Amino acid sequence: MRKSIFTEFFCLCAAVFISAVICIGVVLMLVSEEHYKANRFNYLSVKTEMIVDAVRASFEENGGLDTEELTDIFKPLSESLGTDITLTDPDGVALVCSEASPCSHAGQKIAPQALSRITEDGLSELSSFNGYYDNNSFIYARRITIGENTYIILQRLVSNSLTGHMLSLAAALIISAAVILSAAFAVMYTAVKRLLSPIREMTLAAKRFGEGDFSEKLHVTDENELGYLATTLNDMAGSLEQLEETRKSFISNVSHELKTPMTTIGGFVDGILDGTIPKEQHRHYMKIVSAEVSRLSRLVRSMLNISKYEAGELKLSTEDFDILPIILQTLTNFEKKIDEKNIDVQIESADGFRINADPDLIGQVVYNLVENAVKFVDKGGSISFSFGTDGNTRSVSIRNSGEGLKKQEISKVFERFYKTDESRGIDPGGVGLGLSIVSSIIKLHGGKITVSSEPNRYTEFTFSLSKAEADRR
Repeated sequence: MRKSIFTEFFCLCAAVFISAVICIGVVLMLVSEEHYKANRFNYLSVKTEMIVDAVRASFEENGGLDTEELTDIFKPLSESLGTDITLTDPDGVALVCSEASPCSHAGQKIAPQALSRITEDGLSELSSFNGYYDNNSFIYARRITIGENTYIILQRLVSNSLTGHMLSLAAALIISAAVILSAAFAVMYTAVKRLLSPIREMTLAAKRFGEGDFSEKLHVTDENELGYLATTLNDMAGSLEQLEETRKSFISNVSHELKTPMTTIGGFVDGILDGTIPKEQHRHYMKIVSAEVSRLSRLVRSMLNISKYEAGELKLSTEDFDILPIILQTLTNFEKKIDEKNIDVQIESADGFRINADPDLIGQVVYNLVENAVKFVDKGGSISFSFGTDGNTRSVSIRNSGEGLKKQEISKVFERFYKTDESRGIDPGGVGLGLSIVSSIIKLHGGKITVSSEPNRYTEFTFSLSKAEADRR
C-alpha cells in the first residue's frame, strides 16, 4: 500500500517529538534524582551537627557518657527529624540508639569496610551500609572526638523517600508529557496538513499539465519555497501551453505547405498519365511539377536546418573574415532581379569590417536577408547596407524601401511559417522559414537580430556579431 507524504512526514515529526520528550524526561529524572540526593545528604549533615552538639553538652554536663540521658535526647530528635540516630564506639558497636530498647543494632558491629570509610569530615551514602541496615537508605556517618574518646554518629532517613519522590516525579512527567503531546499532535497535524496541502495541489496540477490541460493554473499565496515552486510550475505550464500551440501550428503549417505542392504534383502527373493533359503540354506541366518538387525540397531542407540549430547538432567553425565580399557576392546572385525591379543598391563604406563567425552560416544569413529585401522592395526603390561598431560588437543593417511591416507583424516575422499578408501575394511559393533560420543562426553565434519598419517607407533588419579577434583591444 502506497504511503502518503502526509503520513510519513507526520509519523517522522511525531517520532522526533516523542523521542525529544522522552529524552527531556529522562534528563529531568536524573537531574532531579541527583538534586534530591544532594538535598537529603545536606539535610542529614546539618542535623548531625545538632546531634553532635547535644552529645558534647551531655558529656560535659555528666563528666562522661550517659547512655540513658542520650537515649532520651535521641528519641525526640529522631521523631522530629524523621531519622534513626545511633552512637557507636570506635569499633562500630552501638552504645546509644533512638530505636526502642533493645535496638535492632544490639550485638552488631559496623562492617570493617564501612568503618574504614568514616572520617571526621563525614560520609554520605545511599546504601545499607554494608548490611548494617535492612535496606538502602540515606545515611550520614561521622567520627567525633570528645575529650580523649572517639565515637561514631550514624544518622539514617527512616522512610524510602527517594523512591516516593521519583515515582511522584515520573507520574507528573507522564501526565505533563501526555498533555503536551496531545496538544503538539493537534498543532502538528494541522501544520503538516497545511504545509503539504500545496504539494497535493501541485501534484494534481502537474498531472493535469502532463495530460495537456493548461486551463487551470496554481494559485500562489505563499512567498516561500513552495510558492516559488508553484510559480515555477505555472511558468512551466505556460511554456508547455505555448509549445503545444506552436506544435499544433507547426503541424498545421507543415501539413498545409506539404499538401499544396503534393496535390499539384499528383494532379498534373495523373493528368499526364491518363491523357487528360495533351501531349504537347506535357513539358509545360512537367516544369510546374519540377518547380513544386524544388519547393518541397526547400521546405524539407529548411526544416532540417532549424531542427539542427535547435538540437545543438550544428557545430560552429568560426574564423575572422571580412563580411563585405559575402554581401557583394550575394548581390551578384540577385543581379537579374535587381535589374528587373530597377533597384538602387547603396553600400556604406566598410573597408576592413571584419567579424568572428562561421562564414558559411553568415553567408546563409546574408542570402536570406538580401532575398527578403529584393522580394519586398518596391519597383524603382532602394536597398541599403550600413555598418556599425560598438566595443567588441559589430552590426550590419539591411534596409529596403517599400510597403513595410504593420506593427502587429514586427513581433512575428521570426516565427516559423509566418508570412505577412503582403508576402502571401508577392511570394506564394515561399514557406516562411527564411527569417526563422536567420534568427536561429544569429542566436547560435550569441548575437542579436532586430527588425524595424515604418509603413509605406522601409523595413530594416539589423544583426550583430563579435568583432574579429585580431581587431579586439
